[in-house]
Amino acid sequence: MKINRVIIRLNTILTSKPILPKILVLVLMSAIIGYGLFVRFTPFYLNGFEFFEYDSYIEYWQAKYVFEKGILSWYSLTRENPDTHIFWYPWGRDIIYTSYPLLPMWIGGTYLLIQYTGLSLKEWAVLQPLIFTLLGLIAAYLAATQLSGGNRFAGLLTSFLLAFLPAANDRTLIGFVEKEGVSIFFIFMFLFFYGKTVSSLKQSFGKKTILYSVLTALFLGFVGWLWGGYIFLLGSVTAYFIISPLFLGKEFDEKFIKTNILIIGLSMVFTAPSPSIFGQLGFYPLRLSGIGWPILGSCLIPMLYYYLGVQHKRLGLRKPLLSKTRYFMLLVLLVVGGSIAITTGVLGFAGRWAWALGLRFIPADPLVQSIAEHQSPLSSAGTLFQMLRSWGVDPAFPWSILFPVAPLFLSIIGGLYMILYKQTPETLFVAILFFLSFYSYLNAAYMIAMASYMGTIVAGIFLGYLVQRLVPTQQEIQDYKKGRVRVTGRSNRLVILALIALFLVNSAHIAYLDYQTNSSIIYTFKAGNSNLALYSDSWYKIVETLRNDLPVDAVVISWWDYGYGISVDGGRASVADGSTLNFTQIGILGLLLTSVNTSEAASLAKLFNTTPGKTYVLVLELFAIYEDNETVIIWPVLFPNSSMPGGIDIPKSIWMIRIGNATVDALKSQGINVSYRVTSDYLVLIGNQFISPMFNQPDRLPLIYRMMVDGMLYWGMMKNKSSIFAWYGGSTSPLSTATVSRIRELVGIDVTLGVNNPVIVKIQERPLANDTFFKPYAIIAEPFYDPKTGELVKVGVRNPDNPYETFDGVLYSVGIIYEITSIP
Repeated sequence: MKINRVIIRLNTILTSKPILPKILVLVLMSAIIGYGLFVRFTPFYLNGFEFFEYDSYIEYWQAKYVFEKGILSWYSLTRENPDTHIFWYPWGRDIIYTSYPLLPMWIGGTYLLIQYTGLSLKEWAVLQPLIFTLLGLIAAYLAATQLSGGNRFAGLLTSFLLAFLPAANDRTLIGFVEKEGVSIFFIFMFLFFYGKTVSSLKQSFGKKTILYSVLTALFLGFVGWLWGGYIFLLGSVTAYFIISPLFLGKEFDEKFIKTNILIIGLSMVFTAPSPSIFGQLGFYPLRLSGIGWPILGSCLIPMLYYYLGVQHKRLGLRKPLLSKTRYFMLLVLLVVGGSIAITTGVLGFAGRWAWALGLRFIPADPLVQSIAEHQSPLSSAGTLFQMLRSWGVDPAFPWSILFPVAPLFLSIIGGLYMILYKQTPETLFVAILFFLSFYSYLNAAYMIAMASYMGTIVAGIFLGYLVQRLVPTQQEIQDYKKGRVRVTGRSNRLVILALIALFLVNSAHIAYLDYQTNSSIIYTFKAGNSNLALYSDSWYKIVETLRNDLPVDAVVISWWDYGYGISVDGGRASVADGSTLNFTQIGILGLLLTSVNTSEAASLAKLFNTTPGKTYVLVLELFAIYEDNETVIIWPVLFPNSSMPGGIDIPKSIWMIRIGNATVDALKSQGINVSYRVTSDYLVLIGNQFISPMFNQPDRLPLIYRMMVDGMLYWGMMKNKSSIFAWYGGSTSPLSTATVSRIRELVGIDVTLGVNNPVIVKIQERPLANDTFFKPYAIIAEPFYDPKTGELVKVGVRNPDNPYETFDGVLYSVGIIYEITSIP
């Protein structure tokens, strides 16, 4: 009974003055916001005002354009605008149809006010994730409080989860200037106003309902100004509306139908200023295969149920034509029909969205498959472990015993609780949105932001219900005032307090792990384009070379990942800008980089309307290098448990080959003479441990590998030292059919030969020394440093003349730039 006395006493103190609960909420929210901003700011100490990765560059470039030429100038960024031709050279990019206006307009527009603070535009852009996190944490409190029927505990716990959960802060770190993270504020404001709208329906469908419906649609529309995730969110809202007759009772009425149709329809209208989304919906240009038309059409389905089922007598029907069972069967038929329409192409649906829905039987080109965030987090033990950690589950013993109080489990249980037991239109809404987004996340990792936002609000509301049960009833308060304390509910309170305590312990542990992770992250450019938590200045030296040494009208050919950096930071045109808009052009890139014949590579460059002497090829990779006064020994890096050597372009070369091969037929149909890349000619399995190019026979290698060998030997020569490129060779033998099949299944290429007893081979002659079409322009090799000590990162380098002897070498990040001197 003592616990009851304590709880009642605390409640009495807090309710003695109306302002005290508000002060407590303000204090707790301040602490939550403070921590949420702090943990997202911690990467700053190692990275400063730097972007997280390449995609942030395109938002920054657009923001700079808007700042310099006016907010509405964004709508001039079409292919007809010469300024866009630094992307996807020579064609340019239709930015207004392939990007979103809100973030660059916001950054560029607000910088007009911020510029006098001394912050640069880039620094202002880098800070945006923190600004929208601040707004998002407040919006999350409002949304959860509203959707839970005024439960402040739900609001506080949702903001708390959003502040510390790694999955929720993954894309809101300082410098991660991307759409998904910024959407946090608009998504929660959409949920807040949806809750206000549904709550107003308990009275009547009047001006208040219409106002809240408009605001709900407006914030949903804002998501469409910002991110393609609007399509998923709109589809989820529509799905909820369609299945609501199966769950809701008397709440499913004419007012509810009108409100949802108004929100769905108006949100589409509000996306008109975002041409990319408006185009995907099929409204401009008018396209019946757009996703908007079936969404609008499907809004009629709940109306059919209402008038043919619930209100059948108004139509003069003696019996309802649609029961819940028949309605469910109708929905099943529509889902099957929709899947067929998507599969056959009748309904336009991008491969990546099909994958997010688990429709893996719908073909996706190798470009879609190559992107890590398109893969399922369940695809390997490593990604599964990462997924569990990001959702508050530490599989490491003894922390694994806290799984039942982890946000992942609480979200799932909370969602089921809201659907099966604590069911209102508001809670059913967020529960269904969570399960749809989490299901999509399990199919494609890029849905992590949407899933985590929905997961935190579902878990927060569920925990809010539990905490609410700690609050004493009026009867208990009256009994307490009379000196009596009832024992009713005592055991429940003890259980709830124990669960909350364990939840907080698990939260503190996960928050600490996340802090450790965030405080040790080295951003892409600081890390020399690698995934290593080490410093290297290679990227900064590369873009400095591009910006200062190359002709102003130069064109840089590289793998598509680096396009934004080349064009925005390097100031030179790239043939692929970092997006996946032009599969054919990326395929040509793949074929060019993997051409065994350099004349063919130069011929493919001609497809980009390039000019000899003004066209350059950039390749990136990591090398372990030992040098003394006379000799340089160069080894491609081989990380433990890696399936290939290297850490940048060598592993990516598999996708260059696969994507290039996927475009061969289309190019041949246009009269372009290209051939499939036969990987069995130059890739081998070494020691049954890893796949590798045959560096020991560089004349057989495709351009990308040959440039690495030639470029590193050239770099050593420029130091006036004897240069040795060392790697493994030896006699080859055919691999077993099972091994060939296993490799093909894992990486999608053919490797038919293996080196069973590898020996070290020295390559000392440059394979491109006298090439007609390619010559070295610049080799930028910068060593890695430990960010904590500032010391060079040392690695062992084997002596090619004595494999039992290891030299003390240095790890380098290298950019290799070659000039195309002539085109056949």
